[in-house]
Amino acid sequence: MPPIAFRYGFGVRQLHFALNLAIELPLVPDPESRDSRIGKCSGASMMKTFPAIALVLLLGAGCGPSPQSTSDNNRSADRLQAVQHPDKAVVSPEQVASDIVGRVVRVSDLSGNADPTEWTFESKEFRHVDILESKTLGNIQTVVVFVTTRNNPAADEEQVQVSGKLQLVYERKGSKWVLTKIQNVNFRYSVGVAT
Repeated sequence: MPPIAFRYGFGVRQLHFALNLAIELPLVPDPESRDSRIGKCSGASMMKTFPAIALVLLLGAGCGPSPQSTSDNNRSADRLQAVQHPDKAVVSPEQVASDIVGRVVRVSDLSGNADPTEWTFESKEFRHVDILESKTLGNIQTVVVFVTTRNNPAADEEQVQVSGKLQLVYERKGSKWVLTKIQNVNFRYSVGVAT
């Protein structure tokens, strides 16, 4: 059997390692060989050929085109836009800030010294909402938010500030999420002190 010839080379436009493997397989065994059965290849010659074929297949798998550059991947990612199915839409912080207006929540004093009272969210007061967690199960969406708000005191009143976590339950009615329940997790007030 003739020897296996290896040739190494590099492409002009590619930096990949190129391996060209030329294998010459005899279809008819050498008549001078001791094992000269006409029309059949010997087991020894097949044992030499199989590793060479496996090597060609393995090395050929790594010689594909180079991956795109990072800048090309970033450009294509910039063109992608998030698409959200209307049934899977989540409640936004702006919607929560709007939906809690007019709602009443029972709150405790931050220090624990004063009696609990009720807080009514008013449209003209400052409100900041951060969504901490949101879970949707069918037509029910449970949202845990951190809300910071304060009153708009008159000249003779003290400023009251309220902040903490609330758990809100929304129900899908038609194409909209409607606030159905508010539960106080740790929403507390303080008088004259920022929380």
